[in-house]
Amino acid sequence: MTTTTLNSSVIREASYDTNRRMMVLTFQNGTTYTYNDVDETIFRGLITANSAGQFFGRNISGRFATTRG
Repeated sequence: MTTTTLNSSVIREASYDTNRRMMVLTFQNGTTYTYNDVDETIFRGLITANSAGQFFGRNISGRFATTRG
């Protein structure tokens, strides 16, 4: 699993498991969510975005099956 710490006011850390196509995001408030069936290009876009929060809102939020914790 690849893990990246983000310089974001919204997301603290992003992890991605290539084999399982699973992304785990830890938000600044400490809450963690797992996003399933995520293409690696979404993860790469998030960690390289000028604004991770805006990228999240436009490309991730509400688009994938999600579990908390």
